[in-house]
Amino acid sequence: MELRHIRYFVAVADSGSVSGAARSQLHTSQPSLSRQLLDLEEGLGVKLFDRKSRGIYLTDAGFIFLEHCRQILKQVDDAVAATQSAPAILRVGILPGLEDTVLPRLNRIVAQYSSGAKMRITGASSPRLIDGLRAGTIDIAFLRQDEDAPDIHFDLTGHNEIALFLSAGHPLARQAEIGYTDLVRQTYVSVARQSAPALWRTIETWAQRKNLSLEPTHEAGNTASAFSLIRAVNGFSLLPTFTSQFLLPGVLVRQLADGPAALPLMIGHRPKSHSRASALVSIVRARWGRDTHHTIAVRAN
Repeated sequence: MELRHIRYFVAVADSGSVSGAARSQLHTSQPSLSRQLLDLEEGLGVKLFDRKSRGIYLTDAGFIFLEHCRQILKQVDDAVAATQSAPAILRVGILPGLEDTVLPRLNRIVAQYSSGAKMRITGASSPRLIDGLRAGTIDIAFLRQDEDAPDIHFDLTGHNEIALFLSAGHPLARQAEIGYTDLVRQTYVSVARQSAPALWRTIETWAQRKNLSLEPTHEAGNTASAFSLIRAVNGFSLLPTFTSQFLLPGVLVRQLADGPAALPLMIGHRPKSHSRASALVSIVRARWGRDTHHTIAVRAN
């Protein structure tokens, strides 16, 4: 038994005529409707109608079934209405540290489109955000582009400068200006490639261009771990400047002369996603694109 059988049954019961229900309510043929009603009765194992020359009448079982069918259809209609009126939820993925820069503007755009729309934020690394887009648990993400993600569409939205982070007791911390040659033979703390592949590639390309041997002495799983290692081993790291808001005591940030290129920041989404927030994703992409090539950075001290 399917929901359509219940709708057909109620329509015929209300009309008192198979032909009348077929013509005025269900817009189907009388033979087809009669066949559907017989299928319903066979499935239930009871007779719902008495068919007489003067019309069609409900049996006692039919009256009982009709009462329950009306309740079922009301619950279905109520569920549809509640679902359609529920506010859209935009599930946003974002690189940790960019919340203060991205979310106020995103809130304004979403509020202008729909006052009832809500957002659900997930902070994670770019690889994890891409996994979320693919799994359908994230609708839109502010992240780094991944060349191995052809199923994800990326729009450029800004850049993040890369700066030098080092321990307060590091010899370079006393220099007024630090260049890339000063990094030779210093203790280098890198962030793992699998956690920040775009950062890793950018630094690797820059080091090769400068003919700089920059082999990591230690590898951190994420930015927070990098700061701990920098302080613990009296080393340095190259990280986006916006991460300076997470600095631990004893870790400094400095500009590096002729350092790596700024990291592109992207808006990512999955074009074939069928989320209820698809319209919101399109609005955000269109509105953000009007002022896209700006730099999101934190001033180095």
